[in-house]
Amino acid sequence: MKKLIPTRVRPNERGAVIIWTAFFLVFMLGFVALGIDVAKLMATRTQLQNAADAAALAGASAIDFDSGTIRPDSAQIRAQYTAAQNKAFVTAPQPVLLLAGDISYPTPQQVKVTVRRSPGAGGSMVTHVAQVLGITSLEVSATATAQIEPAGSVCEGLIPMAPIADPAAPFEVSCTKTYDLKVDSDGLALSGNYQLLQFPDCTEGPCGGVSGGGGAAIRCQTENGYGCCVNLNDQWTVTQPGNKVGPFTKGMEARWDSDTDRRNNICYDQYAGNDKRVVFLPIVETFDVSGKKVVKVVSFAAFFLTTRPVGSSMVGQFIYETVPGEPGGGGGTLFTIRLIK
Repeated sequence: MKKLIPTRVRPNERGAVIIWTAFFLVFMLGFVALGIDVAKLMATRTQLQNAADAAALAGASAIDFDSGTIRPDSAQIRAQYTAAQNKAFVTAPQPVLLLAGDISYPTPQQVKVTVRRSPGAGGSMVTHVAQVLGITSLEVSATATAQIEPAGSVCEGLIPMAPIADPAAPFEVSCTKTYDLKVDSDGLALSGNYQLLQFPDCTEGPCGGVSGGGGAAIRCQTENGYGCCVNLNDQWTVTQPGNKVGPFTKGMEARWDSDTDRRNNICYDQYAGNDKRVVFLPIVETFDVSGKKVVKVVSFAAFFLTTRPVGSSMVGQFIYETVPGEPGGGGGTLFTIRLIK
């Protein structure tokens, strides 16, 4: 007689497969959310950091040149204006809102700003795929600190035009008074000179590849500034005969257009830009020389361009006179601005 062997009945596992499939889909959805929304988070952090850096530098440019400290009221205006020129993600990129409470002054020479994507500062960054997991938004922030420091010499940034010093009538700090920084063909040209200078060839800075002192050098240096150092009483700066209308005008227009505050006919106290309209110039003793001759640099000064360049003439509001490496004493000091954090 054949012995019957009982068989084992397997349970139905179709339901288990559905459960594991559901877990797998949720797991994969989490990875997709991680890829999409983390990429957006990283982009937002970069956008906010760029805005913070720019705002801190703009705020630090509000220097009280008598005390060598930062003016908080002006710094706040400049920092907030500059931050608003940058964008960062909410749903799509939106202008950055810098709150007054997020601007601080760790020292009288420093400005610290924190820009945010949060409910009180223009809105948090909105997620996309992560919303199915209940994460609808993320708060993001970035911080930057800028500091001003007295410069030991005038290195980088000098523009090759020069007002003429008059010991009997020193430059005045006044919103209603401007000075000729360069005259045009209708102005008083002394011995064929129109208050332009030729600096020695320099291999540094954005104009390092331009030599010879011709039109190309004038255009580049008026837009970007001279890249090498200049000291008082150096005997190598010479006058630049000729008007150089085209190169000068194009260089100054490019400089003006790169500023974040392009309002015409404002005073320096009303200015909230990125300092492209502030030009550092050598002050010469006289332009009453024949042709291309060495001139004596008696000081340096900062001027504010009050109006957009028209033709080849240029006027500016006197801000302060600089004596490299000698702070105080009423003459002012040339400052550098840099990010420290």
